[in-house]
Amino acid sequence: MLKAIFLLPLVAISNHSYASSFSCGGTQVTVSDATSDKEPYFTVTLKNKIINKAHKFEIQKDFIHIRCEETSTGKPVVFINHFCGGSGCADLGNYGVIEASSGAVLLEPNQPFKGNQEKAKEVMGKELKKFTCTKESGEICIHSDIILG
Repeated sequence: MLKAIFLLPLVAISNHSYASSFSCGGTQVTVSDATSDKEPYFTVTLKNKIINKAHKFEIQKDFIHIRCEETSTGKPVVFINHFCGGSGCADLGNYGVIEASSGAVLLEPNQPFKGNQEKAKEVMGKELKKFTCTKESGEICIHSDIILG
């Protein structure tokens, strides 16, 4: 009986979340996983006093890692690695860069098979730091479990 008392509170507070958020240069960034195969997209929403923009990324490339970073000139950007996990996928990264203040896309993550690491370095103006996906990193790292088909 005592075990049931301790387990009940754990079940009551356990909740699966489809969205996470962080602040980037005064812009609130929310990242959501797809909730079903009917809307098969990760959604990255940028919201500040000027903009409220949503960017969609296919869950067919089943991983998305996102963080706030600054370019070499100090411009806050949303830095994205949107990639697939198969043997034909790019090992070095399929990066995207979105300007935090305006929501403008500076680099599309549109090279899932060959990668675009060199182009991302050019846009960022510096070497790229690997995603660690630890709680302390402030990064959001999602793997979609939704099966398309």
